[in-house]
Amino acid sequence: MKYLTLLCAFACPLALSNPLMGTWEFVSGEYATKDGRVKASAPQVTSTKIINNTHFSYITSSDNKFHYAGGGTYQLKDNYFIETVTLGNVESLIGRKMAFTYEVKGDLWHHKLVEDGKFVEYEIWKRVK
Repeated sequence: MKYLTLLCAFACPLALSNPLMGTWEFVSGEYATKDGRVKASAPQVTSTKIINNTHFSYITSSDNKFHYAGGGTYQLKDNYFIETVTLGNVESLIGRKMAFTYEVKGDLWHHKLVEDGKFVEYEIWKRVK
């Protein structure tokens, strides 16, 4: 019992201070392209994102075929989820740092990326229980 108390004393504050820790599944997204905005949603696009205290990783398929995978480090600052991609199959993302605004509403994580004043993407993820 005392080990459980000690574990909770250290782990619980981390979980409470980071609402993104855990596993998430893609619900829907909107993305800027050179031809305008496009939308995607499950089940045509499936993706799982895993967040621990220092790293994130994801794997995405489209129409049941592998599409993307990647991961890296991140930090939370104010209402920003700032990810630095360190690995993946999209070379243009490797080394890139992106600052998404985020909000968690119940079991849904909403995040939006705007760069140089221009919309890039908006996604909704659902917590896996």
